[in-house]
Amino acid sequence: MRFFRTSAAVLLLAAGALVAGDAKSCLDLSGRIDNDISSPSGVRVTIYGRNRCSEDVDGNEVRFKVMAVGMGGSVIATQNGRFGGTVASHGQVETKVFVSCDPERVRSIRVEAR
Repeated sequence: MRFFRTSAAVLLLAAGALVAGDAKSCLDLSGRIDNDISSPSGVRVTIYGRNRCSEDVDGNEVRFKVMAVGMGGSVIATQNGRFGGTVASHGQVETKVFVSCDPERVRSIRVEAR
């Protein structure tokens, strides 16, 4: 009987982990250049994350890479970042990162989960 209870507990814990998914797969990431500030040494980018899972996500576990894209689609600079705090179920979070580069060469930005 003890074996049965232990096995059932292990199965329930494993099933819970499969349903929850990981933080990276729960957040949809997007970003835009923040034109409220200008600097000759780079661009400030606002990164948005939307939690599409039915559980809270630890924002510290969600790491991302911001890429400044120049002419022809070439990446001219990158910056890594992460969100802080908890992202509520179906909630949103945002943060700002600074990408050091020549701002005159930046045509767009891309954000990827890491």
